Amino acid sequence: MIFKLAFRNMKKSMSDYAVYFVTLIIGISVFYVFNAISDQTVVTKIFTNDYDILNLMKSTLSVASVIVSVVLAFLIVYASSFLMKRRKKEFGIYMLLGMGKKKIAGVLMAETVIIGILSLLAGMGVGIILSQGMSLLVAKLFEADMSQFTFDVSAEAVGKTVIYFLIMYALVLLLDIFVVGKSRLINLLNAEKKTEKNIAKNPWICLVVFVAAAVVLGHAYWMVTANAEQLTEQSQILFQIIKGIIATFLIFWSLSGLLIFLSKIRKKSYLRGINTFTTKEISSRVNTNVFAGSIICLLLFITICIFSTSFSINKSMNDNLRTLVPVDVNLMYCYDQGLPFDSEKEFMAEKLQAEGVDIDLFKNSVEFTGYEYYNWDEKEEVNYSDSRNVFANTGKIIKLSDYNKVAEIYGLKKQTLAEDEYLVISNYDSTANSYNEHFLKKGHVIRLGGKEYHPRYKECQDGFLDMSSNPSEIGFTVMPDDIPADENLHPDRSYYIANYDTNKKSVEEMDRLLNNEKMIEKGIYSSTRTEIYQRSIGLTALIVFLGLYLGIIFVLASFALLSLKELSQAADSREKYRILRRIGVDERMIHRSLFRQNLIFFSTPLFLAVIHSIFGIQVCIYIMEVFGKTGLLFSIVATSVVLLAIYTIYFTVTYRCSRKIINE
Repeated sequence: MIFKLAFRNMKKSMSDYAVYFVTLIIGISVFYVFNAISDQTVVTKIFTNDYDILNLMKSTLSVASVIVSVVLAFLIVYASSFLMKRRKKEFGIYMLLGMGKKKIAGVLMAETVIIGILSLLAGMGVGIILSQGMSLLVAKLFEADMSQFTFDVSAEAVGKTVIYFLIMYALVLLLDIFVVGKSRLINLLNAEKKTEKNIAKNPWICLVVFVAAAVVLGHAYWMVTANAEQLTEQSQILFQIIKGIIATFLIFWSLSGLLIFLSKIRKKSYLRGINTFTTKEISSRVNTNVFAGSIICLLLFITICIFSTSFSINKSMNDNLRTLVPVDVNLMYCYDQGLPFDSEKEFMAEKLQAEGVDIDLFKNSVEFTGYEYYNWDEKEEVNYSDSRNVFANTGKIIKLSDYNKVAEIYGLKKQTLAEDEYLVISNYDSTANSYNEHFLKKGHVIRLGGKEYHPRYKECQDGFLDMSSNPSEIGFTVMPDDIPADENLHPDRSYYIANYDTNKKSVEEMDRLLNNEKMIEKGIYSSTRTEIYQRSIGLTALIVFLGLYLGIIFVLASFALLSLKELSQAADSREKYRILRRIGVDERMIHRSLFRQNLIFFSTPLFLAVIHSIFGIQVCIYIMEVFGKTGLLFSIVATSVVLLAIYTIYFTVTYRCSRKIINE
């Protein structure tokens, strides 16, 4: 009897459950996909030799899953409260007909169990399919080998997903039973007559508040972009964030009165058809959801920045690895400090042979010495954070012929110099810009051995010496080969850059031969292509997966809240639509009005979030400078596609359900 009634109620209220089902299915599937990532064959192959990164990723995603479960639990409880509000009159009629609260609670329990089982099965099925698609995405993002792809189902992820969502369903069930148990018959029967208070605001006050909020927001935008260099302390950055949050809240607070004010300016349009009704309904929606609209806007803003940053970091990292890691190994030996300029130098090749490394195992090798110019007064306190001060008194120097050898093996542009010229090589924007502005454009003179050298170019030239997964070469100076001896110029380190001859030994064998404790004890440090790839891919994968995970959940939470708010508003406004029909308004006009209300209510937080993101992404660019910015356009396009897809799903479902509600 109870289950039969529960099935019939669900069938009758299927449109009410649509948003609930969509949210649960997407939430469960996303939860499974990201908890199953570390067990996917493609991912384990990528991190075959670096299980620390794999374990870090698993533990990080587990912590993120707790945050996600809290967000999803809030959504489920909110959606459940909406359904309870829609069905209070129904429960009141049951009580009026003699059904006890225990039986009503039994029906509610049966419905919750059925919904839970169906959504869990559907979500798990979708999640298992999507996880295979995630394997393909991982292979594409990190250029992995898909030849060993297998269809994987993670038992651990299945168990974790089931446990987490059973706990959520249990909480929802207890809350619903508590609400029914505490409800009185008169309140249940009159539940539909209770609506949210809509306090009208003075349009002129709203206009003043809106303008003030826009000014505060504009100033915050300016401070974090054009004036970002002046924000040197965390408290200053935090203050700008607080300004942005307060301004966002004030914009939503003033928007309801502002809409009425602007609409009345164009009286002909305002009085045409049922535009007056539409404008007041939109104003009412915004007015009663100021806090929710502000939170949703900020969540969408965070989501856009997270998505854009994640995709951009991945694209930049892949591009960087192809260009900044061009050879198999970069070996370095540091000399003792204070060696005279013309002292006998120990060469890397000799040291490698002394350690039993056959030089014939390498090909395309380059060996050279780097020098350091050091002109600090011993009593002077060195401020290494000031690039201008450092560059004027110390720096790495490479001879022109040696640099051109490096440029040839790295695939960089070779350089030429006159006998009294120098140039600076750098690919790190912050220091390069500082060198350009304060030294090269001003013709800074370097004096060595009584001879003066002038800059050949007014800007740093792109290039690097040490291999890295990101543009991190802060700068070194290239000078003519006949550098005169100087008391402040000393040999600094010896370099050996080469590729492996894989016909004699494999890459793995060569890496083990060069990268071990014995070599480090002898002062020989190696940077291998394999090590850089593994380290950078591990960090990138962690950032991308965490960004996608939290980003999808945040956007899901945002649109689900918008949808539930709109459905709740439609339920509260049914009587208004009945009155419109009684006075002769046709269905097309009513549906057009409802469509506009839904569209504006959905679009307003998203529109403001996009404006926030235009400036927020510029802040992210500063943060991402160490990774590079080559994938930013791609990431913005990808983010737009994902947001538009989820937006379309929720908007379509919400509009159709709202139409059904007002037609009841």
